[in-house]
Parts: sequence; structure tokens; C-alpha cells
Amino acid sequence: MGMNAAIGEFDEWQNMLTAVCGFFTMSAPTAPFNGHMELGRFGAFDIAGIAANVSKIEKTNRDVSRSDDANLFLILGVEGEAVLEQDGANARLGVGDMCLIDSRRPSEFRYKSGFKQISVHLPEMRTRELFSNRELPLAKILRYQDNALLRECVVNMYERAQTGGAQTGVVLANSPVERAAREEIDRLAQNEDCLHLLRHLVFGDRYNADGNDLSVNQYKRVNQYIEDNLDDPDLNLDKIAAACFITRRSLCRLFERAGLSPFTWIRMRRLERARTDIMNCKDGETCTDIAFAYGFNSSPHFSRVFKNKFGLPPKKLQMQSRVLS
Repeated sequence: MGMNAAIGEFDEWQNMLTAVCGFFTMSAPTAPFNGHMELGRFGAFDIAGIAANVSKIEKTNRDVSRSDDANLFLILGVEGEAVLEQDGANARLGVGDMCLIDSRRPSEFRYKSGFKQISVHLPEMRTRELFSNRELPLAKILRYQDNALLRECVVNMYERAQTGGAQTGVVLANSPVERAAREEIDRLAQNEDCLHLLRHLVFGDRYNADGNDLSVNQYKRVNQYIEDNLDDPDLNLDKIAAACFITRRSLCRLFERAGLSPFTWIRMRRLERARTDIMNCKDGETCTDIAFAYGFNSSPHFSRVFKNKFGLPPKKLQMQSRVLS
């Protein structure tokens, strides 16, 4: 189930935005502030619903240097109008419009009045695999007349991430364990549908999972193995390389093409998973429980790297999320 919070204080909203989307620079509105923040995980994707009455949000070079992110944001306009800028391009985002923003580059969001957006966080290693390392059209409107299926897919994932509900019409197994496994398979399949629709919309072709591009197939194997084993505290290069049938050196080169190191990527994905669980934690569940579930074996170390990435210690984020939910 997703964290859903109506936020009345600008500083609290800014803290939550940093935790959800990374560091940004902005000023409080002159009018009384009102904002909203939602975060849920659907399959392998974090999906955020963000609303406020601010006029500008900017990711400066300093914000980029402070942020430890490697996501592609697929943004859907829900309410209001916005102009999104990145790398010299700009997109005028209205209701139902969609565009892509790279979290690792400076960007600017300008709003006429209040806004609401859905942001699907697509992990970079996964998008590199699916898009075969091709250049993506950042801050450009994805063709509205052709994006109906992708819009429907994004809205459905967002709604289900918030409610934790299963897809209508899906017949699930009887036991809780079987039901949870079936729901996760269904969510991951819908993640794939989203990515394939996005690729078709951007490039006009379809992904060939049986293609002969060795690096693409390597990305796929490595990414899937890491995602499936984030809870393993002993996850290391030798273990990943052996499981994916590549050399340690080839594994490092694969990450170098994305401007990352394997250790950075693993830590990043563990922290992002932990962040979403902390913002949606069950009664009685502690930050230490969540940290250990994602391969961290030291609570102080986890708290330190968590605060460096998200701007708040995990316990403070947990308390703030509970108060605002």
C-alpha cells in the first residue's frame, strides 16, 4: 500500500520531495502552502503522486552532485500546466501529457498555479537494457494521440500502488503466500508492458528479447539477478558475475557504460527499496528490520548512507510518514 499524505507545511513537503525524487531547489509560495505526496512501489517501480502550489522546482548542478540517483522519470500531467526543461529542450505539460526527465541531469519545472503529476521511476539499468542504449527524448512531449495505452498503464499502476489491490478480473490463488506471489508476478508483467509501450512510442519499434545484442542480454541478466538478490548481504561482484555467466571485468564494463559502479548501483537500489518500505511500513516494523531485509547488517551505517541519499534519517522519515498518512 502506498503512503498518501496531505501536507500543509512547505518544509515538510520539501523534505518528502527530497526523499521521493532527490534534491531540488525551490522557494515557498507567497500564498498559504498546500501540497500532497504519495509513494508506492508497483513491481520494480517506485511511483509517486506529487502536488503543490509552488511556481518553480529546479534541480541545479549542486543538487545533481548531492543526489545519488539513477532513474528515468516518466511524468504524467494530472492537474494544472507545467513547462519542463532539460538539456536545452522544453515540454509544455498539460493534463494527459507525458514526458521523460533524467534524474542525473539538471532540470527545471515551472508551474502557472497548482499542479499534480504522477512520476514513474524507471531504474536506469533496466531502461538501458530495454532501449539498447539509444538516446532518449528528454523534456519532449510524447505524442498525445498515440500515448493512450501508456497513460492507461501508468494510471493503473499508480492506483494499484496506492491501494495495494490486485488487478480487476485477475483470479488469484487461495493461500496468502500464493496470492502474494501471483500479485507480484502480475505487477512485474505490467512493468514490462509499460516499458514496451514506452519504447514503441519513442522509437516506433518493439523490443526483441531474443536479439543478438550481447550487451543488452547481459544488462537483462545482471539487472534481474541484482533485483532478485538485494536481500543478500553477501551479494558481490564474483557472485553476480558467476550467476550471469560473464567475467568480473565484463561486469564492471557493463556498469561503466552507464556511468556507475556495481557497488553504487546495488546500494542505490537497496536504499530506494528500503525508503519506499519505510514510508509505508506496517505497525511494529522498525527501520532496522527493513534495513536488514535489504542486505544491510549495520544499523548506524544504514542510517548514515540513508540520510546522505534522502536528506532525512530513516527514523525521522518513518515518523513523518506516519504522521502525514
